[in-house]
Amino acid sequence: MSAPSRHRYDGRPLKTPSGRNTFAIGGYASRSHVASHRRAGVLRPQRPFKEKYQMRHLALYSGVTLALLVPLAATAEDTASLKVTGTISPASCSVSLVGVPEEGVKLQSVKLADFTPGQDLVLEERNASLAIDCQGAAAKFWLKASDANGDQGASESGPSHYSLGFNEQGRKANGYFALSIDAASMVSNTFVLKSTDGGLGEAWATPVTGRVGFDKDGEAFAFAADADATEPAALSTLNVPLKINAVLAKDPVVNDEVELAGQATIEIFY
Repeated sequence: MSAPSRHRYDGRPLKTPSGRNTFAIGGYASRSHVASHRRAGVLRPQRPFKEKYQMRHLALYSGVTLALLVPLAATAEDTASLKVTGTISPASCSVSLVGVPEEGVKLQSVKLADFTPGQDLVLEERNASLAIDCQGAAAKFWLKASDANGDQGASESGPSHYSLGFNEQGRKANGYFALSIDAASMVSNTFVLKSTDGGLGEAWATPVTGRVGFDKDGEAFAFAADADATEPAALSTLNVPLKINAVLAKDPVVNDEVELAGQATIEIFY
């Protein structure tokens, strides 16, 4: 196929083989261009409708993409915040037994022949000690005691008498043990205060020293350095010596071995 003929534009209308006039743009006009465009003075290739539709949408999509990119740049942070947090915990106090094996305070061995008819049998005194530790922070604390065998009862009632269990063979209590605080032998804070508000720790009786019954009547016990104290001393540690005096009920029925099982539960409050 031969190349299309060209005609130089000199300002006059050009005649095409078809006999129609046209104007050339850029100095030349070709037959193929003239044949496909009949509007005088403009020579543009005709785009199909589908191509124009796609290009319009392409332009629209490009605009949306740029719009999405703008907020990303606008929200960029130019500062950084370093937060420092923590907590301050109050004093935490614990109480534990010292010098007592895991199975508990061991009372002396007793035989039925050791009893005198019609009389209770007093056993040898035993010692124990409470260790209170508030982990280096001074705190005002107090102690409360209760009888784990309270429903079985002691053979003789008393505020500081704790049950030694129940003798099923004789259908009666085995006896009791009296629990006391040996304040006189303490190294410091040898005065004991007893609460008068049901163990709430807000009202206290006059401090005393010596051997003080560790009552299980719901009241609390605290410690102070002198007899004029009106509230517990703030202490980080304290050792409290205890005395255990067990008494077995008279005339026990013993066909088989009888287990003596007493337990005082001591709680600390602060």
